[in-house]
Amino acid sequence: MTSSVIRQRDDLRLLVGTEVEVSGRVKEFRRHPKRRELDTLLLVNLIVTPSIYGESIALHHLWFLKKQFRKIGAVPRRGERIWFKGIIYAYTRLGGKSKDRGLLGAEDYGIRPLGYYEN
Repeated sequence: MTSSVIRQRDDLRLLVGTEVEVSGRVKEFRRHPKRRELDTLLLVNLIVTPSIYGESIALHHLWFLKKQFRKIGAVPRRGERIWFKGIIYAYTRLGGKSKDRGLLGAEDYGIRPLGYYEN
């Protein structure tokens, strides 16, 4: 299996709509100051493998909404390594730190969890 490194999430644009297998470690949680549905968790050292291609991609980190993991069964614990299937999607940055960095309205890419793999 060949492995390549994607240094920016923007490179995920080539895989939008593709189902992937994901492995990553939970590093931290962040609470949104006003809206609980926007609480997030940070996965680091991700290995993303597109189901149809089979070539693994290494990502440094990716933020997820906690509610995405609640929907597929449970929110993982800090320090835990998790494995799940997901689908790559595009979204528009709407505010927060994106606004401070001049990225408001920019397109970005994430992975929507679809279900956990059994250990």
